[in-house]
Amino acid sequence: HQDPGMMARPLLLLACFVALASGMEFPDMSGGPDYQDMGVGDYDESRLGGAGSPSSDGVVMLDHITYNKVVGGKLPVFVRFDKEYPYGAEDKAFLPLGDETGWSDVVIASLGASEYVSEHKARQIFADVGVKMEDTPVFMYFAAGSKEGVTFTGDKTDTKAYISFLKGQGVEIVLEGCLKAFDLHAHAFMAKSATRKEVMAKAEADASALQGNDLKASKGYVQIMKKVLEKGDGYIQTEAERVKKMLTDRSVPEDKKPHFSNRANILSSFSA
Repeated sequence: HQDPGMMARPLLLLACFVALASGMEFPDMSGGPDYQDMGVGDYDESRLGGAGSPSSDGVVMLDHITYNKVVGGKLPVFVRFDKEYPYGAEDKAFLPLGDETGWSDVVIASLGASEYVSEHKARQIFADVGVKMEDTPVFMYFAAGSKEGVTFTGDKTDTKAYISFLKGQGVEIVLEGCLKAFDLHAHAFMAKSATRKEVMAKAEADASALQGNDLKASKGYVQIMKKVLEKGDGYIQTEAERVKKMLTDRSVPEDKKPHFSNRANILSSFSA
């Protein structure tokens, strides 16, 4: 008994050849369903590395061999433990770290393991650091010379949250719109509530010697210090949330976005 489909294929091919020879047009015979029109799943261009996908510049892609050459070495490392082909909001927030921390000593790295192959060699490393596939992505900081990681527990969809975490681990990161000396003032200000007025006075004195963009940035630090003294530590989180909304608000002109981005960067110096 022959498959009717097998019998029909030669006839279909013959019809196509006849159509081509005569210059006739014939319909698309692919028969493939249009899943997007059918509403099966959401199309995410960033999953394919297309337009809108964040750059991975500065992110070191590890495997089961290079992991042990990088982690525990001379430099601190911030590692993402994830699926082999990460995507989504966490991926978009993590990848810019390579560029944001480009001049810093910290290494931004990613290790992927197969979701489906339990014998995948990277899975053993996941097990060694206590990461389960169902919990991924998991982000861990490893100090220089150490294989004992500190797990990031903040917002995985917020690049600024990663930066604040790294600063809290002692990583020196000076972001766009920030000043190294005033980052130190911010850390000292938040460290001891009893000396905050003295730290702010020192920051104001240092600001008076600056000009141009540096003066403008320094005033941003001092203004935040004054608000914290007036409203309490909760002001940092409240203001950070407000600025984050402004950055994603489509009604805010694009030429105003750098101001809010710099503001967010300065606020992260107080959060660390």
